[in-house]
Amino acid sequence: MDQYDFNFVREKDKEKNKIYQDDAPLDLILYRQNSGGKPTPMDVTELWAEGYKLTGQMKCALVSILLNRINIAIYLDRVNEAESILKSELENSVNDPAKCGRILVSLILLFERIMPEKAKSYYTEAGKMISGNENLLDVYTRNIWKILKSGREVESNPQVLRSNAFDLYEKKHFAEAEKIYRQMIALDFDLPGTYCHLARVQLMAGQTDEAEKSVTRAWELKDKAAGYVIPRIIFLQILLRMLKEQDFSFWIKEITEELRKPYSVLDWHIQPLLENIMPRLTQKNYQVLSALAEFLQSKKN
Repeated sequence: MDQYDFNFVREKDKEKNKIYQDDAPLDLILYRQNSGGKPTPMDVTELWAEGYKLTGQMKCALVSILLNRINIAIYLDRVNEAESILKSELENSVNDPAKCGRILVSLILLFERIMPEKAKSYYTEAGKMISGNENLLDVYTRNIWKILKSGREVESNPQVLRSNAFDLYEKKHFAEAEKIYRQMIALDFDLPGTYCHLARVQLMAGQTDEAEKSVTRAWELKDKAAGYVIPRIIFLQILLRMLKEQDFSFWIKEITEELRKPYSVLDWHIQPLLENIMPRLTQKNYQVLSALAEFLQSKKN
């Protein structure tokens, strides 16, 4: 393949106004009130969005955020700043080809729609860096690079895929939503959280056994999960045991412990699922799940 034979990563649909971090539109998280304690990735992004000077440590955190969610830079109209930060980190990572490759792929994704020629230039640079080092890349970066290199289109980046899946879920197009979540799993994107979303769709579609497999897989990957994802996994474990009339006391203890930890809650659109399965639950179990769902939505609850 010629080095200029670059195929741009284009979305089939027009770009949506909302970019989701799980079920919460990103702008709602970016500008939330900080309750104190250790800064979260979104706190760092908020400081950046408002023009505050970031410390070296915060810049490192922002680099990690951009590598995973490059759309944030486009969303905040901070493309040039993002490029500068990533290029600076690129210079500091010359002895780490895997990290360099990931940064270069991120830069391709940053510019592929708005400045294709610049994206081509980063594509050429990435080819030189990644050649012979593909096995060092993480799964997500490796998959994206293979698609770019083969000249095929990437249907969407994972953040947009997640937004599309959530829109389909809200419209009750569960089969289509499930297909997108499986695409995200193939991209190795946020696996514990994605398996939770997949299980929610499967439960709405009446696929209880399949949902159980998804929840089991999410629990197996809990060490890679964000703090707010683990209570969700446990919530689904409890729900499945209620549906099968099995003991769930162990999981009640687990979720109680998790909800005491920082950053254990984030908006989660779970009420439609509760209403869907209500006829299959006892009144007491439905009340328990409803109370747990409230806890998962807000720390003060």
